[in-house]
Amino acid sequence: MKQIIHGRKRAQRPQSFARRNPLRFLRSFAAKPPRIALAFLVTSVLLGSGQGFADEDSTDLLQSLEKRFSTIKTVQTKFRQEKELKIFSRTIVMEGRVVLENPDRLAWRIDTPIRYVLVLNGKYAMQWDEDSNKVQKMKTHGDPIFEEVIGQIEKWFSGEFASLLNDYDLTIKSEQPPVLEFIPKQGGMIGKVIRRVTISVREDRRYVERIAIEDVGGDKTTITFYDTVLNAPVAAGEWEVVPDA
Repeated sequence: MKQIIHGRKRAQRPQSFARRNPLRFLRSFAAKPPRIALAFLVTSVLLGSGQGFADEDSTDLLQSLEKRFSTIKTVQTKFRQEKELKIFSRTIVMEGRVVLENPDRLAWRIDTPIRYVLVLNGKYAMQWDEDSNKVQKMKTHGDPIFEEVIGQIEKWFSGEFASLLNDYDLTIKSEQPPVLEFIPKQGGMIGKVIRRVTISVREDRRYVERIAIEDVGGDKTTITFYDTVLNAPVAAGEWEVVPDA
């Protein structure tokens, strides 16, 4: 079928994947791991590397958390991600697994309702999704974003929460279990994207239980971690990019 506009014939363009499969498009979009969440998983999100200001009570809590997190060598955990997209007025729910291994390996897997895999190994980032069924491989060396995320993994395992204070103002919402609210400082680049990040730590203070991210556009992402195993050997298959059929 052809459309005629002002006397000219114009071939009707094929519908995009987003129009043909709106729900699947939303799920694919939501499956991409929030880089800010990955960075918080490996300690800070962007740029922070020094000691910022914190009051005495905050400093004591951060030092306590740093001491406990410093014993972590590997993390294997399931997660549930709920992404509230303001423009679409709906919540997209994803479930999957995260594996971290000191100092520079990370695997982020979405298992349902679609499948998606991102693996970082210090030299390369590789991702796979079931829609394309293709593996994309990218060098992380020289890419400032990937280098920042990977470079933060080592800091994450030492639990350097205080390094966030250069870029965020910290509010302790609860001391037990610890709940930390990070609001980007005015005038910084982070504040142009993120409104606040709230980190909920487990009662035993060994690992993060929940990350909630609210961006300036009103979208909200909440990632809850469960069935978490610390310091257990990681199977070689966890670093495979293409999942088993």
